[in-house]
Amino acid sequence: MFRKKKQEKKKEEQNQEEAKQLNSDLIVHNMPKASKLSGLFSSPSLNSSRQAGPGESSSGSELSIRPKSNFKMVGSIIIVGGLVFIGIIVYFSYRFIIFPATNQNVETIVTPTPVNKVVATSTPNPLVDVSPTTDLSAATTTEVSLTTTTPIMSSDANDVSVGLLTFPDSDGDSLNDGEEIILGTNATSTDTDSDSYSDSAEVLSGYNPVGSGKLNTNLNLATYTNAIFDYNTLYPKTWPVKALNNEATVIFTAPDDSLIQISTQDNSDQAGILSWYEESFPDITVTYDKVRSTYSWEGIMGADGLNFYLTDKKRTNIFVISYIPAVEGRIAYPNIFQLIINSLFIK
Repeated sequence: MFRKKKQEKKKEEQNQEEAKQLNSDLIVHNMPKASKLSGLFSSPSLNSSRQAGPGESSSGSELSIRPKSNFKMVGSIIIVGGLVFIGIIVYFSYRFIIFPATNQNVETIVTPTPVNKVVATSTPNPLVDVSPTTDLSAATTTEVSLTTTTPIMSSDANDVSVGLLTFPDSDGDSLNDGEEIILGTNATSTDTDSDSYSDSAEVLSGYNPVGSGKLNTNLNLATYTNAIFDYNTLYPKTWPVKALNNEATVIFTAPDDSLIQISTQDNSDQAGILSWYEESFPDITVTYDKVRSTYSWEGIMGADGLNFYLTDKKRTNIFVISYIPAVEGRIAYPNIFQLIINSLFIK
């Protein structure tokens, strides 16, 4: 009997041991796999205790929560996409709206570039020429066509037409229509006073083209007298005159805002004009036949055709007579320039 109880007790212990083993197996098999626990915020015990909502599985092992990194990735994609979209809008706005409008404004605003006016405020520097290369010394033989609108090029360096814009000359007498108005001559007649001499020939020879007598009798001209440097010259009466630097610089202003300027400086070496010019412009070769001489001075036209250099017979001063155009290449009054040079008299 004691043996029987002992066997029953042993059997009961075996049954308990088997029951424990069975429970252990059940716990192991019901635990979620490690791969299903990745990224979860709550413990398996909390997941298993959460009641399944509508449409959800009651199994704790199948419950999962999206990782926080997924939300960051989606947000970054949205931001980047938005920036790209804005960039595309800005590019197309500039390419098809702003840029064409800017080009249109630039193309429609075209203005000529004026040449800077040179006004001496101190002793003029004879080494500085102020205008393009031309020579006006042969103005008496140059004829300008009425219909010419482009520069006339010539192989003669002394030709007034070299590289210059031309102006209407209705009668073809080499005085353009603007100069005829200033001098009071007839723009449709080559000989206003009918004395058998052309208007331009009389002007450049010092005679009145609208009547008898010398050029100083022309009512459209006046005489400028420089008391400091003892010279006088004729000029158009309607042109404003300004004297600067104690009359060392005198400026005559033309209707188109171009200037004819007379500058004076000491001839300290008392050099003849040819020697002075060769020393001042060593790169330019000038022969004596280019020197012009009057009762009171000797002079030479510069290589640019717009600066005439002269000295008095006593070789006391150097005078520079310059044509300074308002617009490069637009020499509107070449014969008036010659008139001022030719009529200059030094006492």
